[in-house]
Amino acid sequence: MKAAWVLAALAAAGVDSASAAKASSLLLRRADHGKSQTTLELAGANCADPPTGLPKYCCDGIIPNFAYASSCECNPGWTHQECICKGHLNSMPCHECMVHLPATNRWLKSFKKSELYENCNACVGRCKTDLESGSCGSFMGDIWTKNFGASDPAEILCTEDYLKKQLMTKDYPTDMKRVLYKAPRTTADDEYHQPVGWDVAGVGGTPR
Repeated sequence: MKAAWVLAALAAAGVDSASAAKASSLLLRRADHGKSQTTLELAGANCADPPTGLPKYCCDGIIPNFAYASSCECNPGWTHQECICKGHLNSMPCHECMVHLPATNRWLKSFKKSELYENCNACVGRCKTDLESGSCGSFMGDIWTKNFGASDPAEILCTEDYLKKQLMTKDYPTDMKRVLYKAPRTTADDEYHQPVGWDVAGVGGTPR
C-alpha cells in the first residue's frame, strides 16, 4: 500500500517511472548512515565499556559513532524484528514526502507554494499512518524520536532546510537526490517554482 502512494507522489512531481521505482526501493531498504537528532545510544552496548565482539567502528571513543549507530551490528540488544525495522525498512522515514516542496524545483507555478507545503504535510500524515499500522508499528515511536526528536515529523521534513541538508549529505543515495531535486532550467514563460540553485552532487545545479 505504501509503495503505491509513494510512486504516485513521485510521479505527480514529474519523476520518471524508473527513478521513482529506485527511490521507492531505497526508502524501504536503505540502512541509515545519517546523524541522529537525539542523543545516540546503542542497544545492548556501551562505548565506555564495549562488550566483546562489538565492531570497533561502532564507537568514536566513548560515544557511539553516528555513522553506524543505527546498524544492526552495533545494537546487539535488538531483536531480529527490531533490526529489520530500525536498521533497514525505516531508515529514511517519509523522506519521499519532501518531493512536494517548492525547493525541489519540480513544480509548476499553477500550484501555490502554500498548496505544496500542505501537500507535503498531508503526505507525511499518510506515511505516518501507514508505518504505525504496519509490521513495524511497535517500533515507530523510537524511530520518530531518533530522526526528529520531540517534533512532529512534518515540522522537520516539510522544510527547505531539511531538504537541503539531505541533498548535501555525501552518503545520501544519489537516486534519492535526483528524485528530490532538479537543477534550475530556463523556460520561456518561467513556469516552474525554482527558488534555489544548489550544487548537488550527482545532480548538478547553479549555486546562487
